[in-house]
Amino acid sequence: MNRISSQSPQNVARRRLMKYVAAGAGLALLPWRRALADSATHDTANSREHEAAPARMRVRTIPTSGEALALVGLGSSGAFSTRSDATLADLRTVMKEFVAMGGQMIDTSPTYGNAEINIGRIAIQTGVRDELFMATKVHIHGERAGIEQMEQSEKRLGKPIDLMQIHNFIDADTQWATLEKMKAEGQVRYIGMTHYLTSAFEELERHMKVKKLDFVQFNYSVMTPDAQQRLLPLAADRGIAVIVNRAFDDGRFFARVKGKPLPGYAAEFDCHSWAQFALKYVLADAAVNTVIPATSNPEHLRDNMRAGYGALPDRAMQKRMRATIAQY
Repeated sequence: MNRISSQSPQNVARRRLMKYVAAGAGLALLPWRRALADSATHDTANSREHEAAPARMRVRTIPTSGEALALVGLGSSGAFSTRSDATLADLRTVMKEFVAMGGQMIDTSPTYGNAEINIGRIAIQTGVRDELFMATKVHIHGERAGIEQMEQSEKRLGKPIDLMQIHNFIDADTQWATLEKMKAEGQVRYIGMTHYLTSAFEELERHMKVKKLDFVQFNYSVMTPDAQQRLLPLAADRGIAVIVNRAFDDGRFFARVKGKPLPGYAAEFDCHSWAQFALKYVLADAAVNTVIPATSNPEHLRDNMRAGYGALPDRAMQKRMRATIAQY
């Protein structure tokens, strides 16, 4: 991979901030912005959140750089791997509206079929590549093979690759040595590690304690809150940004609440759908920087993104939310 000395976190963040502010002015009259204008708030007690103008998505800072990152990102597993013309058209809408509603991080992997190819092409076609915080993964054994896989991802997704992650501990120590060198040489802005199973938490905790991770990614939800016990406090103590996957428990959350009315107390934290209920539960934890629900459906995208606006639950409300879901 070629050296990318101009892609420092500060330089990239500054350019994106300027575009974000300019885009916000142009989007002020869109219906969804008007609807959200009165509900957007900022939790001043959370030192990792930035003040935001009304009707802008909440952001939290990346501990190792201070760069602001939008709370709701976009996953791609099972959503961006397609060759259907109809689905590709929906994905173009998803990506344009994701950025228009304040989204930044798109998380993908070379193991997600042709998702990287589709994301790279659509980002260029829709003119939003410079606004995206691009996160992908290395998932292969061997130093040379890992470098080649990451070079391929860069060709597919374009520069900069903001975050490169070791996926599911595959050859973790070998790939970590490569990632540290890449970051030092300016080839990638941030480095991290991911998993998606609660059974992996003990191993993930070990890596978090001994490696200088910028980001860690793991599963966390109102149905599976285990990360709240050890991983989230550890991330806060170590200054590691957190990406949450599987906030809907692979769809099991929606199966559980199907046909059930949204509880009235949800309005207290500006929640208007079950999807927002699940996402706001996750985002209530100050250690969480971004949650990445995957979708190829534009309407689902709009619903998910609104979880990043308005109030968030506190600890007492999170407990109430867990009790509500447990009874179904």
